[in-house]
Amino acid sequence: MSEQPRLAVESIAGLRPYQEDAVLSETLPDGRTLMAIADGMGGHAAGEVASALALETLSDAVQRGQALDDAFRLANERVHLKARDPGKQGMGTTLVAMLLDGDSYQIANVGDSRCYLVDGDGARRITEDHSFVMEAIKRGQSEEQAMASQWKDVLTRCIGTEPEVEVDLFGPFPVDPNTAILLCSDGLYKVLSDADLSGMFAKSGGPRGAAQSLVANAYEAGSDDNISVAIAEFGEVPRDRPAGTVPIEYEPPDEAGGSEAAVAQGEPAPSAASSESDVPARRGPPMAVIITVAVGLIAAVIAFVAFGR
Repeated sequence: MSEQPRLAVESIAGLRPYQEDAVLSETLPDGRTLMAIADGMGGHAAGEVASALALETLSDAVQRGQALDDAFRLANERVHLKARDPGKQGMGTTLVAMLLDGDSYQIANVGDSRCYLVDGDGARRITEDHSFVMEAIKRGQSEEQAMASQWKDVLTRCIGTEPEVEVDLFGPFPVDPNTAILLCSDGLYKVLSDADLSGMFAKSGGPRGAAQSLVANAYEAGSDDNISVAIAEFGEVPRDRPAGTVPIEYEPPDEAGGSEAAVAQGEPAPSAASSESDVPARRGPPMAVIITVAVGLIAAVIAFVAFGR
């Protein structure tokens, strides 16, 4: 059995009034690692139900010994059945997952949530989007033309909208040292290019820092969707920052005061859940907060050195 990867997740509602993304990152009882992101659709109390149900079903099925693609199909059946409930008609979700078993892993996806392999050479997509935009690009349109269409948000395949679903399965791939698997919802890559992803990853101090940086930058870049990231890092991906550095700890403001103040200014505060391995969930800090705290720390160090002399 190879060394366990370092895991980190970050997920915020962003500019949306509700959160339909769901994120899973866990070490299973048999030692395997399962990581997944589901981006629900159908509105409040429907999309969030679809994404949560898909991840719950996926985890249960994999733990019972089902293959990853079969677990996806079972998730599709359960979400499709649940969509018959009043107020849930038409709901569905994307689903992308990594299953690590010893020294190899598999990737599966349905919809347009993505999986990237990140190493010293950059970020490369493993999955292919099941979307109108991807089909238009295949037919020769530019990405800019496809994104300008009124159908740009339409999926060609997702979990739960049909009785059966085709699942894309990749691998098994051997685990290469000093690489990372990055899963994300479309709220991230709508505003950040593949080059942006690898660049921000390289400037982070570890998987948790990378997850927080990616989500915060997507939010500041104007993403209009929920934004979610899950990372499994094997060894240490080459970075510009020294290995072992960590992001500044950030405590979110009081729920009543902080959120109301942001809404009053016309800019919803991003609510978030993040973790690395067993680290408790916390909010992803806005970049302005990070800069302010960093400047304060530097000033304190300078004052300490001057006093010591």
